[in-house]
Amino acid sequence: MDMFWRRVADLRESLSMNIGELWDAIGKSRRTCDDWIRYNRIPSGDICVEIAKVLGTTVEYLITGYETPLEDDDDKPPEEFHLPNGKTITPSAEEPSVLVPIVRQRLSAGNGLTYMGPSNSVGSVRVLERMARGLDPARLIAAQVTGDSMTGVQIFEGDLVIFATGHVSANGIYVIALANEVMVKRLEFNPLTKEVSIISENPRYQTITTRADNDEFRILGKVVGWIHVHPY
Repeated sequence: MDMFWRRVADLRESLSMNIGELWDAIGKSRRTCDDWIRYNRIPSGDICVEIAKVLGTTVEYLITGYETPLEDDDDKPPEEFHLPNGKTITPSAEEPSVLVPIVRQRLSAGNGLTYMGPSNSVGSVRVLERMARGLDPARLIAAQVTGDSMTGVQIFEGDLVIFATGHVSANGIYVIALANEVMVKRLEFNPLTKEVSIISENPRYQTITTRADNDEFRILGKVVGWIHVHPY
């Protein structure tokens, strides 16, 4: 049953729909819906039908992971779905996507891992082109996260972080190398003191402050998104 909610989450995220919008769209209270996930329960058949309709899929796929092919319906225009917040989505429309290489280097969301430098990719992952936010998609790299210092922003052990190499723009989440350790952290820049605060999203870890011109500090790229691959 846990795979049912994992498939729901994957489809919802592919539509850039947050969990509250899904619950509002099917007309059920958020507390009731959250309890379905918390206690790993599949709702009644009519509710499953509504969830599948909103996500542009079938109940069969949500439960089994497989879907019976339907007759070709290319001439039919994409169905629009209007969310309660006024946004309109077309679940059947396919967005442009790009293949992003996954590098061997793992990124620490903890105390840091030794930086191994550039290496060959071990595979690739397909992501939405708009994750690049106007950047060159060829600059995107994916790497696996280890550790728990970024759980406050929902980056967990085993997740894949997508970052744009060499890109720096204001405060945000970055992949950095510090004292030959590579990690993913939130950075806040102070242009007056030329200092950078390296912040974890977990109160168990202390903030580190360093000079922007520290020879042992290097920004490898800015994070543009991440993919959850941990159990829900």
